[in-house]
Amino acid sequence: MTRVIATVEQAAQWVRRQKVPEASWNPVYRALAGDAPSAPDFPDAASLDLVRRQLTAPALLVVAVEDGQQTRRLRIGLDPAAVPVEQADAAQSSQWSEITVQEVPGRIIRLLAEAEVELAPAQLSIERSTDALRLTSAQSRTACAALTRGLPPQEVFAAIPDLDDALRDALTATAQRISLSLTLHDPSRRAIERPVTWSRLWVTGRNGLYRLDQPSNPSLAVHPVGGGDVLGTLLPILEQGLRFAGACAPSGGVR
Repeated sequence: MTRVIATVEQAAQWVRRQKVPEASWNPVYRALAGDAPSAPDFPDAASLDLVRRQLTAPALLVVAVEDGQQTRRLRIGLDPAAVPVEQADAAQSSQWSEITVQEVPGRIIRLLAEAEVELAPAQLSIERSTDALRLTSAQSRTACAALTRGLPPQEVFAAIPDLDDALRDALTATAQRISLSLTLHDPSRRAIERPVTWSRLWVTGRNGLYRLDQPSNPSLAVHPVGGGDVLGTLLPILEQGLRFAGACAPSGGVR
């Protein structure tokens, strides 16, 4: 089985040397690529094919667990036939490998288990947007002003008056943070005209797990959820990504 140890910058240099247009790269890797001042010589053909397929994946699923100063991350180039994977740890070069579609859920569960995430059977919590916990307009203005002054988020949200207890718990959480994103792109523009990214974040507060949708949006929506919500979200998103990748394949259909 092909395995490669390399930084994203080194992998990007190898692919650039093969004259692969950057317009065909997944937007996540276009943003990460940068420049490697001293990339090693070309790897063997199988290794080069592995990193090229990863960088140009039409559907890139990213799963990350942040715990204090440590982040464990998997970037998975979804493909109905064979799936390239980059396991990235901030302090080390990435490990690039290939797995089957059937192995993808187990690989993600292994990452979560290594990060000591408390897993529960998959159960997606269906929540109405109208039931979400949100900051009021006045609370949002207060928080934005404090954050602009450089105050730590936990300190800012702990001090906001009349804040819902569950919302305060979610916004001041300092324990594990789990993120999931799916970035789709189709250079041929047959499936979609422009890249699309979906993302979701979970935080662990004192009183349980919270799902945060659109975490960078001022109208942040927070839902208290059960422990099965992470895997319950993952499975349909994985299926969606595989279907998109199949639609972008040369055959034009799911394999």
